[in-house]
Amino acid sequence: MISGFKQNIQNSSELEYRRKWLYQLQSEFKRVCSWYRLSLAAPAFRIIDSQATLGSWHPETRTISIAAGLINGYTWDAVINILKHEMAHQYVHEYLGRGMEQPHGPAFAEACKKLGVLFPFNTSTGDTPKVFIDARQQESDSDYDKKVNKVRKMLSLAGSGNKHEAAAAMSKANSFIRKYNLERLERCEPSRYSYEIINTGKKRLHIIERRIASLLLDYFYVDIVYSELFDPERVEMFKTIEMLGTLENVAFAAHAYDFLSYRVEFLWQNYRKTANVPGRLRKTYILGLLQGFREKLEKEEKKQTLPAGISASRSRHRTISALVVAKDPGLSEFTACRFPRLRKVQYRSSGIHCANTYTAGKTEGQKITIHKTVRHAEGNLGRVLGT
Repeated sequence: MISGFKQNIQNSSELEYRRKWLYQLQSEFKRVCSWYRLSLAAPAFRIIDSQATLGSWHPETRTISIAAGLINGYTWDAVINILKHEMAHQYVHEYLGRGMEQPHGPAFAEACKKLGVLFPFNTSTGDTPKVFIDARQQESDSDYDKKVNKVRKMLSLAGSGNKHEAAAAMSKANSFIRKYNLERLERCEPSRYSYEIINTGKKRLHIIERRIASLLLDYFYVDIVYSELFDPERVEMFKTIEMLGTLENVAFAAHAYDFLSYRVEFLWQNYRKTANVPGRLRKTYILGLLQGFREKLEKEEKKQTLPAGISASRSRHRTISALVVAKDPGLSEFTACRFPRLRKVQYRSSGIHCANTYTAGKTEGQKITIHKTVRHAEGNLGRVLGT
């Protein structure tokens, strides 16, 4: 009797989750239509328990079905991409009026372009694991591995206990990344782009997270977009930081974000113990750390020279990274495909509560060297995708 009661509770809870997921799918449908200026009529939505498919569009009943396994096992970003895939099928049937063509033919490709459906979601997806295996295979080419492995080795040396050796190793890694980007920009060679979403799990972005993201934007050759993402387990929306760039740059920037997030907290805890300062000064000290690290990167960059062909353009940009991002048409197109209706926002600077604490942080921040290995997106549940 008790076990039956528990089962009823679980069933009721599952039904409530699915009801909220369906509501969110409806909201995502409306948002996609708004972003891409589509006039598609809202279909019915259904959560299915199929193991054979991620999602499907049924023109007879005007229903989009999404697999419960996709929602339970992958990020909501993956769910949105599958939703857009099925919306592309709907667009072919109801807008283009070409429903008799092959399912993933020219009309479908046209619809995917219209809706910003990226690889591998603009192909026939098949079973759930296949689509994400395809994404990882795209990253695992010899050229990508060669660049990432080279930086990985340099950053391993940057973890040396000898501060001069560590600084030299980080400088070498930065120079390699800079050279790769400047050569790519100068040759105008085609690049493969990806994105990575950092889900903060918070309703509001903290100034520390924004300052780290600002460092990535200015010195790590990526575009930064502040957005939000639904969490199907907690059935709430949370703020996100999205990094967009070439596969290599996103890998480097993601590592820098992870490293800095951990490192500044570690240094704060050390300072708090040794200086015996109250917890309310945490933000002040960490902002000082990040400013010190920014000044270190700026000093390092001033030592570098630009190729003669693009030197005249630098004055319009704060950093070499900003120059590369601004002059990369492929990245601009990729970002516009992901976020067709972006708007720029400015955040007010937060006040510093103790000048001495801020200065102490800035001094320590100038000693930070990014090290450890650059990780591949192993086991990535739909976070990093490429075109």
